[in-house]
Amino acid sequence: MSQSITGNDSLPSVSGGYISIIKDGKEIHIASVPSFVLGADRYRDSVSENDDEFQDDEGNEFSISIWSSNVGVDWKLNLSAKNGDDGALASRIKMDYQRNDY
Repeated sequence: MSQSITGNDSLPSVSGGYISIIKDGKEIHIASVPSFVLGADRYRDSVSENDDEFQDDEGNEFSISIWSSNVGVDWKLNLSAKNGDDGALASRIKMDYQRNDY
């Protein structure tokens, strides 16, 4: 069964951004954070989503979903360790969200 790591930022991502996924202090992937739908009147109409899947050099599998809206950014990283120890792999993962300033 896969393990999940979630996160959020309460500031809307007007110009997008990125999330660095770091394992053992080394960046293993960069995922794009979309801008939310600027002209939307309601929350549900403002949501943009980005999904991405990747593997690290050890064969561990990852998938990330990122939702950007007029109330902020949320993300969920699902991981599945090749050796089956998802909890140990999750403890080695850090995520760093950076908003584009321009």
